[in-house]
Amino acid sequence: MFEYHGWATLRDTQDDWDRSGPADDLSQSTYDAVAAAIADVRNDLQVADLRVVNGSAHLWLAGLRNHRQEPVIEVFRRIARLAPWSYGLLHVYDDEAQGEDANRWVIWVLKRGSVTPEADSWLSPHVGVVEDELA
Repeated sequence: MFEYHGWATLRDTQDDWDRSGPADDLSQSTYDAVAAAIADVRNDLQVADLRVVNGSAHLWLAGLRNHRQEPVIEVFRRIARLAPWSYGLLHVYDDEAQGEDANRWVIWVLKRGSVTPEADSWLSPHVGVVEDELA
């Protein structure tokens, strides 16, 4: 099982004085590039909602797949490159993960043009905190 829930506020500038784009801090070309990045992996995403709310562009992602879907994480990486002032969190649980990611949720943190994994202490270890061991 590969479960994910995420959100991002999209920005390619810190200057909200230019309001000619679809959002205060996002140009039309970057909005279109993010929409294209989402479209490129649409078959891997179960829920992907890109919209402008109150002058700010937002992305919501969610899904539950049978196996790891690396494109879900890659779309966050693409956003970091396209819109370096974006920020957000993508929570991922992969029950097939090995090593240090086994039995834990990982938060992919989007900020300042990069995406880095961090251990989630609120839901990990998954078996023991969220679910009990199967008998």
